[in-house]
Amino acid sequence: MEKLPVTAIILAGGQSNRMNGVDKGLMLLAEKPLFQHVIDRIKPQVDFIMINCNRHADQYAALDYPVFGDDLPGFLGPLAGIYSGLLRSSTDWNLVVSCDTPFLPLDLLIRLAKFTTTHQAIFPFDGKDNHPTVLLINKSVLPQLKKYLENGDRKLMLFLKQIHATAVDFSDTPASFTNINTVEMLESANLAIKANK
Repeated sequence: MEKLPVTAIILAGGQSNRMNGVDKGLMLLAEKPLFQHVIDRIKPQVDFIMINCNRHADQYAALDYPVFGDDLPGFLGPLAGIYSGLLRSSTDWNLVVSCDTPFLPLDLLIRLAKFTTTHQAIFPFDGKDNHPTVLLINKSVLPQLKKYLENGDRKLMLFLKQIHATAVDFSDTPASFTNINTVEMLESANLAIKANK
């Protein structure tokens, strides 16, 4: 299969309620911000990277990737960031990843891309849970997404069902999709990394 050009859209636009309001993408894991771990995992897999954030844009811009906020005001969740990213993307296919998933598989894109001929959106299933904020999605869904958001809908999984997205089995590597979204999880991840050194 010919390699598709792909843009990564890193979602760092949330309010981090479970991190006591601290911007979780900037929290340090092994002395490096979480979003930088995400970039390290996906950079070899994609052609372009951009970052969706609604706060601390200067800190996210420090790595010289394009940074943009939500076009729709009010912290409307991941779909608003996906919509804003697709508007700016120059590629048909886009790999959306959350800024709090620092252990993503190094073969993530290859495995998701197997379904690009039959589906407009593809996401991982870890054997127990779906991970829709890790998502390979085609820009062609923009009109449907715009309409969905304008109707006041916010649920990502519901939108993915509407566009007949498919799940890909990653049950061989469930830990790859760990979301570090609480202070306690970050502390235990840091302790585990130190213990393995």
